[in-house]
Amino acid sequence: MTTTGAGLRERKKQRTRQALVDAAMALFSTKGYEETTIAELAAAADVSPRTFFSYFASKEEILFADTPLKLQISGDVLSEPLPGERPVQLLLRAFDSVLSADTDLLGQPQRVRAELILRTPGLQAHALREVVSGQRNLADGLLAAYPAELDPVVASALAGALVGVLVSTIAAIFADPARSAGLADHPERLRAELERAVRTTLQHLREAP
Repeated sequence: MTTTGAGLRERKKQRTRQALVDAAMALFSTKGYEETTIAELAAAADVSPRTFFSYFASKEEILFADTPLKLQISGDVLSEPLPGERPVQLLLRAFDSVLSADTDLLGQPQRVRAELILRTPGLQAHALREVVSGQRNLADGLLAAYPAELDPVVASALAGALVGVLVSTIAAIFADPARSAGLADHPERLRAELERAVRTTLQHLREAP
């Protein structure tokens, strides 16, 4: 296949993947997560159920479709620490890079996912697995960046501190409809809230005896 042909095929795959994500978010928000079937998702995206499973293993997975990109972005940053950069500074830079790449922090996918997780026990279990996996990736990146300074326990603790702050802050924001609605037209405020929570928490940890 020519380079041009390969590029067209990849763009078509990306369009199909995005169509599935868009269909899922629309159906989950109007019909409900548990009430929506994979057949309905596929039909809304104008593909077959078989095609759906070529992209996603489950309805749970489609809710976290942006996770691989976020892991890639943070991993790229962690793989290239700057001269003199400390582990916490590197973590914050990785966090900032992910936020910069997410230009729609309060968009429909994020709002739908947060609201569904808060009220769906089955999704809470899947979300926890996603959090643990993300934390492990951050810890591995830190350990690779600072092999002479960190051990697996400390690297995991540092990664867990960052991930815990993010998850708790996002949950608190979306658990309060008035607060999340107030931020809906100002995504830069959500980013500021996340950054404030992360930096304040890490500062308190640095001050701990």
